[in-house]
Amino acid sequence: MLSPLLLGLSLALLAAHALRRALASPLNKIPGPWHAKFTSLVLKWHEFRANRTRYIHHLHLKYGPAVRIAPSEIAFASAAAVKEIYCSGGSGYDKTEFYDLFKVYGRRYIKIR
Repeated sequence: MLSPLLLGLSLALLAAHALRRALASPLNKIPGPWHAKFTSLVLKWHEFRANRTRYIHHLHLKYGPAVRIAPSEIAFASAAAVKEIYCSGGSGYDKTEFYDLFKVYGRRYIKIR
């Protein structure tokens, strides 16, 4: 069993890490709800309830075309941003593992109906 001192120290270190990460992030200039600097749990909750797109749309209505939705995630709602991120070859923007779902035999594959 963990001693109360060790548990308290662990919680203090986690809090200090979260605070340092939130205050030192270059994404601080992007508007969004206060909790998005510290955690993605609210976003995951909306995703779990199948409400993510409506939640992000609400944030765009409140904060504008670029919104911070998690400590390391930004949502964009402008045609210029979509063109810059998705249409320019080798744009340098990192894609998540989700995009690997569209690869078949090492090539991108999207079937259009």
